[in-house]
Amino acid sequence: MKNEIEVTGKTVDEAVEKGLKKLKIERKDAEIKILDEGKSGLFGLMGSTPALIKISSKKESSSSESIETKSSAEVTEEQKGAVETLSKILDLAGFKAEVSTSNTIAGAYINVSCQDSAILIGGQGQTMDAFEYLLKLILSKKESKSIKVSLNIDGYLDRRNEKVIKKAKELEEKVKTTGEPITLKLPSSERKIIHITLESSDCVETVSEGEGEDRKLIIKPKKA
Repeated sequence: MKNEIEVTGKTVDEAVEKGLKKLKIERKDAEIKILDEGKSGLFGLMGSTPALIKISSKKESSSSESIETKSSAEVTEEQKGAVETLSKILDLAGFKAEVSTSNTIAGAYINVSCQDSAILIGGQGQTMDAFEYLLKLILSKKESKSIKVSLNIDGYLDRRNEKVIKKAKELEEKVKTTGEPITLKLPSSERKIIHITLESSDCVETVSEGEGEDRKLIIKPKKA
């Protein structure tokens, strides 16, 4: 399976170097496709667009698919737009960051690598969530439809999801032991991860009930 990512940079060469570093490969071992050469705007800021490339290793990856990654999924035009938009926002805010996109079983991720990641993440991920909301707002207005992407700064979202997966396993065991269903009120992203984690369970099943903010997740014993 090829590990293929999209990377932005002020120039194509900068994007390539970032991609090589991220994949930990040499240029001779890389397959590179230039998606956008980028352009300089007024004073190097207003109206500028970053260079965007797709890079992968010529060597096959032996890593197995997990709940976090699904490398075979195609990157959409909306995700490319998300990478470009977030790159502009971070650049104008003074953050030097690498932005790429990937598809996971839990949805589309916009990945950010930055030395100032603690500032971008904030307490309990609140700043990251605010950036994600702003990004979705801009993209939705631009595309005239709702855009579903998740912001993942230096793997924070992965770590948060791991806690949700652990919680799902604990709740599965509790329902199995007590025989009683458990009802939870969670964000849609967490409900989805629990659904995925427990979909192959032999002893429990999950369903969502309600609408909007009142929507709940129910983990209940599986019928014989």
